[in-house]
Amino acid sequence: MSFYTSLTGLNAATKEMAVTSNNIANTQTTGFKRSQAQFSDIFATMPSGKAAAASGGGTTLDAVSQEFTQGDIENSDNVLDLAIAGDGFFPLQAEDGSQVFTRNGGFMLDADNVVVNSDGYQLMGKAVDADTGLATGVLGPITIPATIASTSAETAKVSFSALEANETLVLGGITLTAGADGATAGEVAAAFANIAAEGTADATAANIASATGTLTGWTTGAVSGTSVTFTSTTTGDVTDLENTGTGSAAIVSSPATHDFTGLTINPDGMVSVNYSDGSVVKTAQILLAKFASNEGLVQAAGSSYSATAESGAAVYGSGGEPGYGNVLSGSVERSNVDITAELIDLIKAQRNFQANAKAIETTSSMATTLINMRG
Repeated sequence: MSFYTSLTGLNAATKEMAVTSNNIANTQTTGFKRSQAQFSDIFATMPSGKAAAASGGGTTLDAVSQEFTQGDIENSDNVLDLAIAGDGFFPLQAEDGSQVFTRNGGFMLDADNVVVNSDGYQLMGKAVDADTGLATGVLGPITIPATIASTSAETAKVSFSALEANETLVLGGITLTAGADGATAGEVAAAFANIAAEGTADATAANIASATGTLTGWTTGAVSGTSVTFTSTTTGDVTDLENTGTGSAAIVSSPATHDFTGLTINPDGMVSVNYSDGSVVKTAQILLAKFASNEGLVQAAGSSYSATAESGAAVYGSGGEPGYGNVLSGSVERSNVDITAELIDLIKAQRNFQANAKAIETTSSMATTLINMRG
């Protein structure tokens, strides 16, 4: 019986070494939480036996539990590297649509400007209402709009060129035709601005044979020498001015949309996006998840966890709310593994393995002695 008792000790020491080795291997893994093997004794008696006379049957693995203590926070140059100072987990949506949770806040933007981790899992939050500035709606993946529509009217500066005889300029619904002697750039600019504003050609533009049509979608601004500035009558996506005549004109338009240039993330998880026109738009808010029992979570790959009946369902809140930590942008949470303590545990497990092996050796030696005894 002592042989099998010591065998359970060998198995326990082997398991403890495996858990400790895994901790050591993940010392540099972002957001990793160390594990600890927990054992209990095997103690059984026969129905007619007495507990006081039982010697025990060894040990067995009860569970491999994790310690969810805070890891050290380390600064990063990536604004989408996120750490949680305090309690909570980042909620993620896996490729199959299931939800998992993590403390590993290494995120990036994918090709569709969705915030994802290195495994392609999508960070989840709520969209922000443009009118109230508050997060509303259902929990879902966070997408950063690549562009936003301009909130001001688009402008276009047209620099006119001289027209040869009978050349035309067709722009915004107006057609200008040069006379037999051609027209200078200044005559073209003056005539175009006048027909756009008044409906008739400028009287001083004698070399303009005709100027007809109506300027559509734009209003004229100041005439400066050979240039005229136009302003669209709508905002956002407008019809660009385009010259389809035989003459030439240089057109420089302001953008109808503005490009994404960067973002900031506040401790409450609010994501504010910067655009090329200098505007800052609150787009989404990252929410954190917490559980009745972190120890009830089931560990998965990528330093993530799944909820179980033992952990309870996820309860969501924003960073800084009671029970939730702050979201730190440009930071990562290191592993909470203490390498010195792990090496000590590894030595202890090795000693336990050697001691149990020695007990098996002693038992074997005693059995050999008994077998070789002669009556």
